[in-house]
Amino acid sequence: MQELILNKPDFKYKEYIEELLKLDGKDNEVHIVYDLKFLTPFTSLLVSSFLNNQKFSVSHTIGKSGGGSDAYAQNFNFFHFAESSTNFEERNTNYSGAYTPIMKTIMTDYFRGQDNISEIVSKKIAKVLSCDHTGIEELFFYIISELLRNIPEHSHSFDAWHCSQRWEHGDYIESEIALIDYGIGYRESLIFKESREIEDDVEAMKEALKPGVTSGKTKFSSKGENEEESYLNSGYGLYVVTELCKKFNGSYVIISKSAIATPNKISTLGNGQEFPGTAIKIKIKVPKDLTKEDFKEQISDIVKDGEKLSQSIAGALNTASKKSKSILFMK
Repeated sequence: MQELILNKPDFKYKEYIEELLKLDGKDNEVHIVYDLKFLTPFTSLLVSSFLNNQKFSVSHTIGKSGGGSDAYAQNFNFFHFAESSTNFEERNTNYSGAYTPIMKTIMTDYFRGQDNISEIVSKKIAKVLSCDHTGIEELFFYIISELLRNIPEHSHSFDAWHCSQRWEHGDYIESEIALIDYGIGYRESLIFKESREIEDDVEAMKEALKPGVTSGKTKFSSKGENEEESYLNSGYGLYVVTELCKKFNGSYVIISKSAIATPNKISTLGNGQEFPGTAIKIKIKVPKDLTKEDFKEQISDIVKDGEKLSQSIAGALNTASKKSKSILFMK
């Protein structure tokens, strides 16, 4: 039996990834020693979704420091998914309070149009994170829906892992959103449709963060039921989300296979490591007095800059979709 000790703070997520990737697939049994004073969304989703996806047989004990947060971890669905429990009655399915627990949303019914599965889920999460502040709710809806719809459109996976947490401060709300898929990653996605030459995962990450670069569907040869031109892919969603993080005193971590991006740099995970999919952490601080109009202005400014920048990028689309421009308002 292998042992996985959870006792490191959330900023050491790279060490958690290294420990997860070192687990021996030939030894199916893993025992978790849960010894965290605080459990945060990104760390919890990394560990639980990985163990679940790799089909390990998991058990756990609570360490001395973990006794103060194990009940929260239970309500957050951490143990349920880490241990691949089949007892669905124990799973927390509530979108309320100060967090949304770990969930795996199956997106096989996704379609390019309003009220698709990514928008339905995003509205629920945005409502929790916003504390009923309408402008903030619009912003969170935009971020989450853009990231969620990337999973069925680009990853060749239809399992979307996600969770979130908010912390309310005097004049602003701080929120962390975590999303993971175990799909093909940015490099394979970008070279899948066309004969693009992308050297490695780092180059693919750089391309994916540029405005107008996409491997998604950019036009309909024929439309399916409920599909709309406004939802065609234009390659601006990830670019706008990362720019919003910068504008709102936030940060992000984006991991795709061996590449990792933060606001400061794009590099490799190191030591030959390769995460088996894409993992995203968004942490952002939003003023409580943000209005819908303020938010739309921020999006407009970012998109205009992106469309101008795209003109110097080979093969990039020079016009963002209405969805990425947030012209389609949340209902």
